[in-house]
Amino acid sequence: MNLPRARRTRVSLFLVLLLVLAARPAWAQPGGAVAGRVLGPTGDPVPGAGVEARPASGNGRRTTTTDADGTFRIPGLRAGTWNLRASRVGFGDARQSVSVAASGDTRAELRLVEAPILLETIEVRSPRETQRERTRFETEAGVTARVISGDEIKMLPGLGEADVLRAVEVLPGVVSTSDFSSAFNVRGGSSDQNLILLDGFPVFNPFHLGGLFSVFNSDVIARAELLSGGFGAQYGGRVSSVLTIETKPGEGDLHAETGISVLASRIAVHSDLPRAISRSLGGQKGGWLFSARRSYFDALLRPVTDFPYHLTDVQAGAAIETRGGGQLQFTGYRGRDVLDLSDFDPPGDEEDAQSVLKIRWNWGNDVAGLRWTQPLGSRWVSETRLGVSRYGETLGFPDFADTRFGSSVQEAALRSDFTRQISPRLTLQTGGELNRVSYSNLGQSGGTVFFEAKNAGLFSAAYGQLRWQPSPLWIVEPGLRVDVARTNAGACASGGRPDYFPDDPSAVQPRANRTCLIPSPRVAVKRFLGAERDAAVKVAVGRYVQFLHSIRDEALPISNDTWVLADEYVPPVVSDQVQVGIEKYWGERWFASLEGYYRGYDGVTDLNPGDDPNFIGDDLLVGDGDSYGADLLLRRTTGRLNGWTTISLLKASRTFPDPQAAGLDGVPQTVTYAPIFDRRVDVDVVLQYDVSRSTELGVRWNYGSGTPFTRPVAQVVGFDTDIANGGYRLPRPETDDPEIPYYVVLADRNRERYPAYHRVDITVRRTYQRRWGTFTPYLQVLNGYNKKNVLFYSYNYNENPATRSGISMFPLLPSIGFEASF
Repeated sequence: MNLPRARRTRVSLFLVLLLVLAARPAWAQPGGAVAGRVLGPTGDPVPGAGVEARPASGNGRRTTTTDADGTFRIPGLRAGTWNLRASRVGFGDARQSVSVAASGDTRAELRLVEAPILLETIEVRSPRETQRERTRFETEAGVTARVISGDEIKMLPGLGEADVLRAVEVLPGVVSTSDFSSAFNVRGGSSDQNLILLDGFPVFNPFHLGGLFSVFNSDVIARAELLSGGFGAQYGGRVSSVLTIETKPGEGDLHAETGISVLASRIAVHSDLPRAISRSLGGQKGGWLFSARRSYFDALLRPVTDFPYHLTDVQAGAAIETRGGGQLQFTGYRGRDVLDLSDFDPPGDEEDAQSVLKIRWNWGNDVAGLRWTQPLGSRWVSETRLGVSRYGETLGFPDFADTRFGSSVQEAALRSDFTRQISPRLTLQTGGELNRVSYSNLGQSGGTVFFEAKNAGLFSAAYGQLRWQPSPLWIVEPGLRVDVARTNAGACASGGRPDYFPDDPSAVQPRANRTCLIPSPRVAVKRFLGAERDAAVKVAVGRYVQFLHSIRDEALPISNDTWVLADEYVPPVVSDQVQVGIEKYWGERWFASLEGYYRGYDGVTDLNPGDDPNFIGDDLLVGDGDSYGADLLLRRTTGRLNGWTTISLLKASRTFPDPQAAGLDGVPQTVTYAPIFDRRVDVDVVLQYDVSRSTELGVRWNYGSGTPFTRPVAQVVGFDTDIANGGYRLPRPETDDPEIPYYVVLADRNRERYPAYHRVDITVRRTYQRRWGTFTPYLQVLNGYNKKNVLFYSYNYNENPATRSGISMFPLLPSIGFEASF
């Protein structure tokens, strides 16, 4: 690994800092200790719970707070009986008496029960989600985490039904560029730089119908948490954000939820596992869930015509509490989209049927994972994950059997994390992972392979993260992650760039496999303000690395992903980031935050319009970029009227080699432009109002300044070479081409901007109680005042003067649906 001397010095100093902090003596106290976990009603760990220990006789009181995994430890207790009490907002207290020895640790497990809070007769419906943000505020230094509960997702208007990815768009720092895609960009990063996890396991392409809506069934989603910056060394694989989608735990008696929307019908079932099954698997108790979703237009219209498209989703999960306070959890998902025009017979005459291009296009995701969380002794907690994730698509033409296109990407991963509370002020988190990633892309026709690319790599990582709280007012989190790639990523190992414009492309030979090692130091510091510690300032600095690229063109409103690995021609993305912020709570009702950030990107990719068919290494251009901006969030979390307002400011740029200017004066030229997701101002206002006990109203208003586009400025005639007389001449339609060729001249890339975007979306839900359960019809209205937001412009230079026309995004679009629970 070749690093500049200054960078090697910084890395060395950072490693010394880690060793010094790790070598600090624990704040050991004489006597015994009590250690254990605080769990919720379903066995989930409860972070941020207060734990109090009082002696059964005499005076004295010791307190602590549970970590993110629900663990706690209270040292320095004299021998005898102590009464423990665990409490957390939104739960009833848990109490337990333990006998503490003169030395060593005594184990204890306290289980809380649900207890909704009443504030002036107003019920707090989902305290756990806002408390998760509050817990991160109190216990972590740099991460920017925003949580949306399952109930909030239901109240945010989607395309026909609730959609978690469209709900994420209302969070600060998140930009969406089209109504037709639920893909999102975070703080100037491309959409493939977001790590999307389902219960801890990655989903590569979480979209149906080319991005129109997501693959996640809202009926089984408990919450979605977006880490938009400042996340610690335990996170890797993507450089922009981490979105974790958690499903509801299966629990209680047999329960089912079903729904029908304009898109699909769905059902979700969950219950306790039979005790016999739990015990046969080595556990004590557990639960399971199963959900399925399918579009129905093909079945509904079958008596009239063949509808060529349908989608299916199947998701299953199970969780078992193991002995010793652990939990074993299984997650599985399979989704498929099928667009089949091979037998499509549209209404009309035979000529209409013959004009349809017959295709069969399939794509979808598969995810399977096993997660085991287990306390190890009194101070260690481990979490191990083993999973496989795959995305693939195939495109075939029944009338042309030798023509087909295909793409796939697959990851098999093993990961272990260990957390140890070294002392009340010092916690260590460490771990490692091993991933095998492979991809394959193919295009062929008539026996000729137009493109074929496949590769596989072995990726591993190890990290260490410290949480040091020298006083109640300070939290310091230094961390170091080291990513190691075993692939033919020669550019990564050398720190250089491939030669995009070699003198003899045919002579370029791929390099053999090499090992690429990239250290990623990260550090965050938080300083609490005020006597109540309800405000804080924070700063986070870190490096993030990504070895996987999507070559999807984000300017297209609907498209699927095609993935490639870093190799001898394409280096990984390396992003250095810094963010500074201030946060403030006003009781349990109001919260505000303001953050500024800067991000640099090295190794970003773009399609090469001037690639040489004889050279396989120039399909993509590799460049760099940066982004900076600020995000403001104001949120009200309780009351009949609650919601939030976000204002995001962003400026992003990308710089790539310009292949059309390459070689001028012997130096390749570059072009710098604003990417499609460079939306300078983005404002979201989200309101949720309880009209009555049974009726809810949700409103979202969004404003965004115009996104960039490349404007055609002229149309020119294509001349022919006049071989007989020399020079050039206009083609003559009567003897040459049937039409005179015209070519469009483009202005500088993305120099122009579309008009500002804004629209209002509305959801109304009313719940009816019945003996058998509940019935909830709902109405959703997208673009309530029918704003003609521009998707793209088209220009006609055959007119004099030239004319411009526009294609709009969603018009006023009402939809209805219903949900039932029994």
